[in-house]
Amino acid sequence: MKIKTIYILVLLALGIAFSSCQENPQIVEIEEEEVKPIDTLTVLQHVQENGKLVAVTNCEIINYNTENATPSGFEYELLSDFCKDNDLELEMIVNENLDSCFMLLDSCKVDIVAVGIGANKDMKRRYLVTNPILMQRSVLVQRLPKDWSQMSTANEVENQLLRSSVDLAGKTIHLPQGSHEVKLLQHLSDQIGDTIYIVECDSLNSVDLVKAVASGQIDYTVVEEYVARMASIGLKGLDTKLNVSVEQPLGWAIANHDGDSSLLLALNGWIDGFEQRNLNRILAKYVNKGNVFSPRKPAGDHISPFDGIIKKTAKEIGWDWRLLASLIYQESRFKLDLESEKGAFGLMQLMPVVMERYGIDYDATPEQQLHAAGQLITYLDNCLDNKVADSTERVKFVLAAYNAGLGHVYDAQRLALKYGAAPDVWDNNVDYYILNKSKYHNDTCCHSGFLRGTETYRFVEEVLDRFYQYQATYN
Repeated sequence: MKIKTIYILVLLALGIAFSSCQENPQIVEIEEEEVKPIDTLTVLQHVQENGKLVAVTNCEIINYNTENATPSGFEYELLSDFCKDNDLELEMIVNENLDSCFMLLDSCKVDIVAVGIGANKDMKRRYLVTNPILMQRSVLVQRLPKDWSQMSTANEVENQLLRSSVDLAGKTIHLPQGSHEVKLLQHLSDQIGDTIYIVECDSLNSVDLVKAVASGQIDYTVVEEYVARMASIGLKGLDTKLNVSVEQPLGWAIANHDGDSSLLLALNGWIDGFEQRNLNRILAKYVNKGNVFSPRKPAGDHISPFDGIIKKTAKEIGWDWRLLASLIYQESRFKLDLESEKGAFGLMQLMPVVMERYGIDYDATPEQQLHAAGQLITYLDNCLDNKVADSTERVKFVLAAYNAGLGHVYDAQRLALKYGAAPDVWDNNVDYYILNKSKYHNDTCCHSGFLRGTETYRFVEEVLDRFYQYQATYN
């Protein structure tokens, strides 16, 4: 009897509980509010909905520079073009620590890591990596031996430099923290069967480390080839000829959101459609890529097919013909009909206004092109004659004026005079103010405005370096 009573009581309790649930509809409503709608938008659609692409990069001097009124930089220009094509705004963030860049990507605070990322297997397992933006090698940056400029032969210099990966055994190499060169050297250490000591620097980027090598603070670093070229502008006594990797693709990294490749596909479509000449043009602005190649000696005793007319023009203007040949190589690689995007034409890359002044056009023969260029060189030389008395020294000023124009050279001379340097000496005097013209262009003694002086500085240096090579090789 007691068992039956208990059974009835249990049933009554369950009935009361059931009825109380039905009488309290608010509980059901709360549970319905906690169910969140499913996000059906792709990564690209989220970016489009926000109206902007957020990118993080490093190497501020190369990739994203805000020192001037208008932002600039290699990665900035490329991403700006992509955003323009896709009706997006661009927001750039700079973080010199690559590990931190990827932490921002992992936490969804940025959409893309716009740094030259080596597209190796490990990187592709963790992230989506775009098609290659560049194909680059990593190179060792080392100082030339002490008093290298006083050594009598090139072999004497070469014998004191590292020229093989095996030579890295036992050496200490400083690298940016998290850079792909860290794993590159770890793998290389295994390959050579010896220890390469790696020091990861969390507060220094690749450019900083190149400068640290130049100043003697560290002995070696390894960076991408294009970074080495940019960072070494204005720094003397550096060598970057030892490749420590094969040519490798460098792209951008995107977070892997459950295999959503919508943003990746959009970027790859843009990369594949971007013209190589435009890429080279942008890269040349920041690393002077167009003028870094060393000339290869042709067969026989000739520098070019135009040696005869080069010698004739050089005699007319009082130059060593090998100096004129070096200038022509710098301008056109001896390509007769070369035309730049700015309209510069021919062997000497004369601008249309100069061609008109000296009576030639785009149908000019090699002789006519060189004769016009000779007249221009003579004009520049005459303008500088009373400012730089020494004719050998004056050649450097003429080369700078050929590249940048007389006005910028005059500005650099006025800056040198104002700040206590010699206005008629190029090396370590006027060249400094050409190199840094972008910083001084608002100075009261500057009349010709802004100049990206790194290009002109490098132009003079490379023409003369090649001239010295030609002197040693050709009679």
